[in-house]
Amino acid sequence: MSLERIFTPIKMGNMYLENRIKFPSIATDYVTDGEVNPQITAFYRERAKGGVGLAGICLCPTRLDQGPWLSIYDDRFIPGVKEIVKIFHDNGTKVYAQLIPGYSWAFPGRPVEFVSPSGISITGRVDPPYRLGGPRRGTATSRHILDESEIAQITEAFGDAARRAREAGFDALEFGTGGQYFIGQFLSPLINKRTDNYGGSLENRMRFCLEIIDSAKKNAGADWTYIIRWGRQFREDGVTVEDLKSTAIMLERAGIAAIDVIAGWHEDPVPMIQSSVPQGKWIYLADEVKQAVNVPVGTGTNIQDVEVAEKALREGKADYVYMARALVADPELPRKAKEGRLKDIRPCINCGRCYESAVVDEVGLSCTVNPQVGREWEYVVEPVPEPKKVFIIGGGPAGLEAARIASLRGHEVTLYDEKRRVGGATLLAGVIDQRIEKFNKYLQRQVKKWPLKEIRLGGKVTRNLLAETGPDVVVVASGGIPPVLDVPGIDGSNVLSGSDIQKLLGGGAIGRGGVGQRLLWRLASLLVRYWYNFGFVRWFLRFPFPFKKRVIIIGGGFAGCEMGEFLLGKGKQITIIEEGSKLGIDIGPVTRWVMMGRLREGNARLETGVQLEAITERGIKVRKNGASLFLEGDTVLLAKGLVANSGQMKNMIGNIANTRFIGDCSEPGKIMEAMKSGFLLGFEV
Repeated sequence: MSLERIFTPIKMGNMYLENRIKFPSIATDYVTDGEVNPQITAFYRERAKGGVGLAGICLCPTRLDQGPWLSIYDDRFIPGVKEIVKIFHDNGTKVYAQLIPGYSWAFPGRPVEFVSPSGISITGRVDPPYRLGGPRRGTATSRHILDESEIAQITEAFGDAARRAREAGFDALEFGTGGQYFIGQFLSPLINKRTDNYGGSLENRMRFCLEIIDSAKKNAGADWTYIIRWGRQFREDGVTVEDLKSTAIMLERAGIAAIDVIAGWHEDPVPMIQSSVPQGKWIYLADEVKQAVNVPVGTGTNIQDVEVAEKALREGKADYVYMARALVADPELPRKAKEGRLKDIRPCINCGRCYESAVVDEVGLSCTVNPQVGREWEYVVEPVPEPKKVFIIGGGPAGLEAARIASLRGHEVTLYDEKRRVGGATLLAGVIDQRIEKFNKYLQRQVKKWPLKEIRLGGKVTRNLLAETGPDVVVVASGGIPPVLDVPGIDGSNVLSGSDIQKLLGGGAIGRGGVGQRLLWRLASLLVRYWYNFGFVRWFLRFPFPFKKRVIIIGGGFAGCEMGEFLLGKGKQITIIEEGSKLGIDIGPVTRWVMMGRLREGNARLETGVQLEAITERGIKVRKNGASLFLEGDTVLLAKGLVANSGQMKNMIGNIANTRFIGDCSEPGKIMEAMKSGFLLGFEV
């Protein structure tokens, strides 16, 4: 597909952009005092080198409590942000400042507090979904209602912050009003119940925002470029598409030069960015706004692929595309796309860990597929002074990442996997989730391009093999193993584990069941070995092999719930049992509520506080609240996670002095943890 449109220059206010890819301002949580530091500088340096047309930096116009953004509420912050601006300009990229206070404000002589137009919370909780520098969770007793004098103070502070941003050298200023932040809340009739000049009619509800824009123009100059992020609300009596169109006209008249249209608010009960949401679903919002105004309009919510972006631009539904998660995953995306290397772009998998790490867990922005995110300042690939012979056992995410880093640093790396294709856990996860399928295919292509000495697939590692090769370092990344369950019937022909399926997808055979079933496993193994296709496997799983109609899943963590959701889509009847009191306890908040909702909508039977007692051909015997129950089912899938496999691997390979264990083999986790362990090991050897 030609990407002619996305790489066509565009005029935005007084700026000329080389292409139409925008890296929007995001919360990184890399700062504690609002000051620029080496970590956030290195993060933005990588994004500046990637070739985006426009990039943004969040700046907070008020003091927050350990906020996730850089600050600009005082002149002392100007020199630091100047450094960031210079990095982008040195790389030929325009950069804007986004003024964003989130949900909070700090008035003189008062602590930071959550503020709002009317003190109303949609959910009834005082705490908003993300703290973002506001009061610690559970400490606020109300959302402070802004009076007109306080609105005037905020308006003045925005003007002062705009002046500082221009002095720092930014090319434009953006107002962060979408996503339910308190300025945007004034627009919503669901939240804004005021009866003064800032409530009631649409014009009154827009007054606060327009006064902020006017203050910025008076302090920073009307000749600067001003942008806004604006979005609809997916709730009854909330901000509608018609509201967006009407307010867009007001914003254009007020001097706004471009409008980012985002989908939804943080507390809306509609999935917006999860992997189950089709890419491009929200482009229509930008299309609606574009029909009402003459300034450039941007789209981007849940768009990770440049092909989807190009299509939206070609069809005239938007003028530019903002891509946050995609550029976190691969900061070189624009350059690779322009060079026609689309298959070399590291794909975002929509897991939501970037959001969760930065604004939920508040541990700093991270990325499942790019473990260098947040570590750019500490880990730089440079040649090692003394290359070593490194033998890596296991071609899953951990082993592959270790092989990549170690080989790029100059080590002589041999990668080994007993399966016939690399990918490890992504082989099964890619069947369930097409975004992970794309990541698996990316890994399979890239491993052939890394400077590895050799890749050996489809055989067992032995002590003799290690003795013959004489490695300086052995890295064991062979994955975890299922826990041993001591219950009657665990070896039955109707019992499967995730490891069984993963072995099959890797081209191995499963010796389970009677003669007929073993023959089916053998045929499936041969088919997968020589003609593997994710789409074919998904289609095949509609049939009653290996999963029959009624599937009981033992284990209600991420693996069990995700598999249950997937099999519901294949027409199976699902029962999930969990020993604990809650399903999906290891699932992040971005994903969990959507997955649980889909399981319930699909009429899955969800049982917690259940102890497995026995497995039979007809189902399972369990105990719950002291009573015995029998749950009927045809196939039993063991999904209780994995345990470390380092002990077995030590026995297999013997005592080799410099042996390292990483990934699930050492400490079971998700793809993110595996990638991180491989990344760090690659720098340690």
